[in-house]
Amino acid sequence: MDSFTGQVSITMFQTVCHVAEIGSGQSKMVMIDGQMIGLFNVGGEFLAISNECPHAGASLVHGAVEGEVVSCRIHHWNFCLRSGRYLDQGKPEFNARTFVTRVVDGEVQVSLDADDE
Repeated sequence: MDSFTGQVSITMFQTVCHVAEIGSGQSKMVMIDGQMIGLFNVGGEFLAISNECPHAGASLVHGAVEGEVVSCRIHHWNFCLRSGRYLDQGKPEFNARTFVTRVVDGEVQVSLDADDE
């Protein structure tokens, strides 16, 4: 329940691919309602982040991934895939948006609701 409005919020998930489509250590760009989302398989866990680098707009799925960190291919800015936090400097205005994911019956699902964790 939202403590501000008193309303119950319902998280809506959309299926974006099958688990087998993205092997461990791989990524894929998916679209939900016109939003480009980078989907990453990190050791069997699926993490989703806005696919556009907040700095220059480059596709993050084409960046280098090490553990839970993706490095933008243009200027090599580093972002945490779990939180979206820009890791190189304390500048939260460059944090990337993340999204909640889940796997249901072998399908990866993503919610466009904000990931406030």
